[in-house]
Order: sequence, then structure tokens, then C-alpha cells
Amino acid sequence: MTELDQRISDTLRNRAEGAVDTDRLTVRAITGGRALRRRRRVGAGVALGLVAVLGLGVPAGSGRLPWTSAEPSAVVVPPRAPTAATAAERPDLVGTDPGLLHFGIDPARAGYLGWEAGQGVESARLVVDGHRQVVIDLGRTPADVEQALHEGMSYGSRPDTDSELMTAADFDGTSRKVAPAGPGGDPGWILRWQPVAGLYARVTTVAPDDRDLRTVAGALRLDEAYRCAAPLRLTALPPDARLARCAVNLVDLPDSVDVLLTVLRGEDQRLDVRLEYHRELAGRRAEGNRTIGGRAGYLHPNGDELELLGLPGVKLAVRFGPPRQGFTEADAATVLGGAVPADDLTRPATWR
Repeated sequence: MTELDQRISDTLRNRAEGAVDTDRLTVRAITGGRALRRRRRVGAGVALGLVAVLGLGVPAGSGRLPWTSAEPSAVVVPPRAPTAATAAERPDLVGTDPGLLHFGIDPARAGYLGWEAGQGVESARLVVDGHRQVVIDLGRTPADVEQALHEGMSYGSRPDTDSELMTAADFDGTSRKVAPAGPGGDPGWILRWQPVAGLYARVTTVAPDDRDLRTVAGALRLDEAYRCAAPLRLTALPPDARLARCAVNLVDLPDSVDVLLTVLRGEDQRLDVRLEYHRELAGRRAEGNRTIGGRAGYLHPNGDELELLGLPGVKLAVRFGPPRQGFTEADAATVLGGAVPADDLTRPATWR
């Protein structure tokens, strides 16, 4: 057992018998199902099921509860970043670079279903024992951690105990049970602690008990760094804009991959680049009403979404309009003109 393992273990053991504060925490869950999301994507062409950070799905009629089960079809690990500083070395860097995860997960204890970095937080959606989903978030302040919301997870969010009111004292290693979060009646569970000085961590799940929380807490590795690899690179950005966030959903790999890259200018101007790969998307819209770098594009009727056409099985689009003030159709065209999808969208090991 490493020194970090021992620190986490001691903290959790000391707090294991803490009182469950059900008055302070209430459920916040966003239900979803792969079949419903795909009907909406294919029939109506709406945006990603990647609602807040990382989406998830479950086959209709599978008998598994949505958002609590997963059966990943491939072992996935983000690529290592051997020269990058780790969270143990530089906790002040966590959440500052959309291209890096300053932590890792012991693959013997949990597997990756997705990851996110940027805008103050780093996250991973994980699977434990081949079926239970757990999300871990790391940030430099309690507010950074609490801003991260994930589809299918439960959070305390009463007006008098809203997430922005969480303080360092709440990150005390106590696991707390939340009200029932789904049709199966399983409660949500939240564990908050400080793995090292200047770093805050939160683990969430929906399960009969808190065992998976503790498994993931013990699997956290702060002496490793990885890249927030995505099957999409942006080689051109509007003037004064920057890539601020990278989020990748691999829950349904290899059937589907969802990606969200957020571009900011200043603090208020936002542009979202969304790539959706789904086998059902084959044969979508072929005729455009715009030209983007010599390729067909389509400006949606509401005037705030520009899509690049001609990518088999892929929807690649930019949302840029209100309430995302400041960016224009020309900016969206610049981003799409320089967007480079990976050669193989279903093999994370090949992504750069």
C-alpha cells in the first residue's frame, strides 16, 4: 500500500461511522437511456445526451437500471502524459488544462467509461466490478468540485444547502446517503475528502451501499498524469479564443462515442463543438446550405448551430448563438474548417 493509499484509507476508516445527513442532501438525478437518446438524435437531430459532463446509456429492455450499470466492450485507459506534473506534485494545476488529467485510476479496481478536464475540474466516469458506475471529480476548491454535475448521479441541492455553500469542512471523508434516485429505489451516495493539501475530491454513485465509493477512493492515483484524449482535434480557433474544456463519453463504445469541446473567449463568450459518432447516424443529411473549407455545411434554422456534413456515422457541429453571446457563424466555420476527427473513432489508443 502506498503512502497515498494509507492516507485515504485512514481518512475513510476514521469517518466510516459518521452520521448520514439525509436532511442536508437531496436527490438530483437526470435519467437517461440509450434507446431514447438515439431516437431523439436520429429523428430530431438534437444535441448530445452529454448533458453536463459525461453522458451514459443503457440498452432498452436490458433489465439493468439506467445510470447504475454498464458493460464496457473494451478496456480503455487514456494515454499517459509522462512529462506532465501530477496532482501530488502540483495540486494547483488540477482543472487548469483541458488537455490533461493530473490523476489516474488503478485499473485493477475500476475501468474508464469517460473523462473530462478543464474549467476548474477534472473528472472520470468509471465502472466497478464490471457493472456499477461511479464518478470521481477533483478540483482546487470545494466550489470547483461541486460545479461538476453528471447525468444519472445524485447530489445535495436544496436551496439552503446549495453546492456553492460547500466548504472544506464538508470534505471530511464521510460517505453520505442521498434519497432514492431511480426506478429501482437505490439511493445515491456521495463521498468528499481532501486527498492532499490544496486538493478536493468527490465520488458519487447510485447503489445499495457505499462500497463502490470506497473502492474508487482507494483506486485514486495522484502520482500519475494522463491526456484528455479525444477523437477530435481543433487546429483553428477564432481570434483570442482558447480551448477550455474536453469531455469524452465512452459508455457505449464501440457503438458510439460522444465528445464535447468547449471554446471560450474571455469568461462569457462560449462556443461548443460536439462530435457524435453513432452507427444509426449513417445516411443522415447530405445536402447543405453553406460551404465550409470546400465541404458541405448546414446552418440550422434557429441560426445558432453550424454542422459539417459528409462524415459517415458522425454528427460534427458547433453551437455558437444565444445565450452564447459573442461568437458568430464565421467563428463556427473557422473551428469546423480546422476540425480533424481521428481516423478510428472507436479506438482511444490511436487518438492524439
